[in-house]
Amino acid sequence: MLYLICTPIGNLNDLSLRSINTLKEVDCIYAEDTRVSAKLFQHFKISRKSVPFHEHNEIKQITEITQALSEGLNIAIMSDAGAPLISDPGYPLIQKCIELDLEFTVLPGPSSVINAILLSGIPSHQFTFCGFIPRPILSRKKVAAEIKKSGISHVFFESAKRLPKTLEIFLEVLDANTQVSICREMTKEYESIYRGSLDEIYSQLLNSEITLLGEFVIVIQSSLKSQSSYELEEDFCKPFLEYHVSLRCI
Repeated sequence: MLYLICTPIGNLNDLSLRSINTLKEVDCIYAEDTRVSAKLFQHFKISRKSVPFHEHNEIKQITEITQALSEGLNIAIMSDAGAPLISDPGYPLIQKCIELDLEFTVLPGPSSVINAILLSGIPSHQFTFCGFIPRPILSRKKVAAEIKKSGISHVFFESAKRLPKTLEIFLEVLDANTQVSICREMTKEYESIYRGSLDEIYSQLLNSEITLLGEFVIVIQSSLKSQSSYELEEDFCKPFLEYHVSLRCI
C-alpha cells in the first residue's frame, strides 16, 4: 500500500497520530527533502530515515516505488509541508499506480489551501485553487482578468519577493474594492492574516505594514461579478450588429 501523508505546514504538532504510527510502520519513506523529514522524525521520536523524492528525481523513483509496491511493501510519500501532489511531487506516481492497479490512500492532515480559505473571511463555499502565480507579467495579468470575470474565490501561493508586483498588477486589472486576504506563516508563532480591499492591502504593503518574510497564500474574490455577467463579448455581438446594418441597407 502507498500512503500519501499530509505534513505540518508550520506547527509540527499538527501531524496526526495516524500519520505518526504509519511512518513508524511502513517499509520505506520517500520525502521531498530528507532534511525536513529528519526534523519531523526527531520531533516525534520516529527512528527512520527517508529517501529523496522530488521534482528532479521523481520519474526515476517511480519505477523503484512501484516495484516495491508490487512486491507487497508499504511505502509512505511526504512533501515538505501540506499534501503531496498539491504543487508538490507525486502526481505521475499516482497515475502509474492507477495504471498498474496498485493500492494507495491518503492520510488527511494540514493544508495551507484550506487553512487560508477558512481564515480569509472570503466566501468559501466555492473556490478555485491555482497553485503558484505564474512569473511572467502578462500571465499574471491574465490571471487577474480571469478573477475579474469569474466572481469566484481564488487561492494562490506567492513568494514574498514577488508579492508586491503581483498586487500591483492585480490592482491594474481588478477593481480597487476587490476583497483579498494575505495569509503569512500559518500555524506558526508569528501567523499573520491581512484582510481588506485590494487597495487597502496594497497600501499596507507599500507602508511596510506587511512583513515580507516567509510563505504567503493569497485568497481573492472579484467584486465585479454582477457587472461582468452583463458584459457582452465582441464575438457574440458582432453577428447581430452586422445583421442589423444589413437590414438598414435593404
